[in-house]
Parts: sequence; structure tokens; C-alpha cells
Amino acid sequence: MWVVALLLVIVSCAPRVKVGYETRELLKAKCPKVTYMRVTYCPTKYAYSDRIQHMSLIKVVNVNTGKSLRISVRTNKKVKGLCIPRRYKSFMSRGESFTAKVYVLRCGENGVFSCPRKLRGYASWYGKEFHGRRTASGVRFNMYDYVAAHRTLPLGTILLVKNLKNGKTVRVKVVDRGPYVRGRHLDLSYAAAKKLGMILDGVVPFEAKVLRCGF
Repeated sequence: MWVVALLLVIVSCAPRVKVGYETRELLKAKCPKVTYMRVTYCPTKYAYSDRIQHMSLIKVVNVNTGKSLRISVRTNKKVKGLCIPRRYKSFMSRGESFTAKVYVLRCGENGVFSCPRKLRGYASWYGKEFHGRRTASGVRFNMYDYVAAHRTLPLGTILLVKNLKNGKTVRVKVVDRGPYVRGRHLDLSYAAAKKLGMILDGVVPFEAKVLRCGF
């Protein structure tokens, strides 16, 4: 009981913040509605591109044959254009590459194609219990990396987060989904929380500036 009482005291002592988003001058994620790309093949089970938002659903149409494929795509800066799994080669083309008209059917994993300029709310942190687990972006969660979880922001979004209790800031990358606790709007890794000086507080009011929307 005394732990609960202590947390209530800490939260009650924190400055109140108006929760919400500053939507003026929205930042856009990489989600072109229609674009032409050179398509190659990957020895993987996933499709990759450097030009489309992570986990978007796309339709790839071979401009020469008209054959098409619907597939989700992951962001990889090393891939120039688009590469699809080699198992589709016999269906899509005879050569090692082809030109395709690519339609983005869904931006990212949840259809979010833009970011607010700023966001405000209450941030918590997570660490050892989730260390090594797979995140929504596919990478393993590392509590010592400067990363964060948000419910809807496009994965890969870069935030400059400010602890409104002490003015400390940290730059983090959104790689996961959450938090799913009422009244919390951002989950920070242990390393990010430590830099913000919020380990003992647990939950603090924050303001974040979006430096980049999505990958």
C-alpha cells in the first residue's frame, strides 16, 4: 500500500499538462500514392524498400506484363527501389529485375501517414522485463537504446522528448506500440528515461517535438 501511496504523491506533485497534438504543419511519412520503381529479388521472406513507410501494404504491377502482387513492405535504406522475395520471380518476371508501378494501399501498419509537429502527455518507461523481446518494428527491444513506444505514430519516427518536471531532453526513435495503460501516452526505454531523470518518478509530463515522421 505504501508503494501505491508514494506513486500517487509523486504523480500529484507533477505539473499538469494539457494532453494533445499540435497539428499545424503536419509532417508526412514516406507513403507515395503511386510511384514507379525498379524491382529486384531478395533471398528473404519479406519485401524491402528505401522509399516506402515501414509495414505499408502495396500493390506491385509489372508495367510490361500487367501481372500484379499485393505485399507488405519493410523499410531498408540499403535497398534502392524495391526488392521482393525470390519465390515470386517465376510469376512476376523472367529477368532479374523489372519496372513496376507501385500503389500504396495502406500507409504503415495502421494507415497513419502523417505526424503532428508536437505532442504532449504523460510518459512512462519500460526495461528489463521486455529486454530482448521483439518489437512492433521487428527489432529486438534493447533497454539501453534510446527508443520508445507510441500507439499510432509511424514506426521509425524520431522524437525530441522533454521532461516538463526538470527540463531535461532526449532524442528517441519510435520502434514499438504502447503504452496501453490509461493516462499514459509514451513509453520510453530505460536508457531514455534515465537521461530524462525520471526513473524514480515512473510517470512524468512530457512534450515532444517530431524531428522526422516515420523511417
